[in-house]
Amino acid sequence: MIDEDLSRAAALLPGAVHEIGPSKVREAVPTTAVGEILGLADELTRIGSAGTQLARRIESVTGLRGGEVQVLAAVDAGSVHARGIAEVIGQVVEAAEATVNALVERGLLDRHAHTSDPAGELALVHLTAPGRAVLEQVEAVQIRLADALATTLGAEQTRTLRSTLGTVADVLDRPALPAD
Repeated sequence: MIDEDLSRAAALLPGAVHEIGPSKVREAVPTTAVGEILGLADELTRIGSAGTQLARRIESVTGLRGGEVQVLAAVDAGSVHARGIAEVIGQVVEAAEATVNALVERGLLDRHAHTSDPAGELALVHLTAPGRAVLEQVEAVQIRLADALATTLGAEQTRTLRSTLGTVADVLDRPALPAD
């Protein structure tokens, strides 16, 4: 992903007229854009730190860790079994099960049986009213943050930021290294 983009965009060998393949990017002689690349890396680190601060704010408001909020959001989006929840949030099934159990104990999720299960095993989960309230709190914090950011930037800069962040997300969604 990034290596490929850099190899196409900025990592030409001095005096050469061809592109360097992704495997050769790290061996390439740095271009004059190295300062810009390092500056971009610093800004991405700052954005990551801001995300961490937002997660801490959400934790302080809700009393839940980020992974617990992710589980609630996955259930709200339709995942009802630990396997499905784990897949959605990128956890192993055992971790998702442990988080689900903790959220059930706290009353934010509740268990129910599938309608076609003759044994009536309580293997599925759903949000409770308190669980939904927590998700609404999280959403409120996110909306307040987005509103403050948009107000500070103004309409034009907000549109530009959204476009730029969309492009960054698209680039970062691509695999960093080719599959073997």
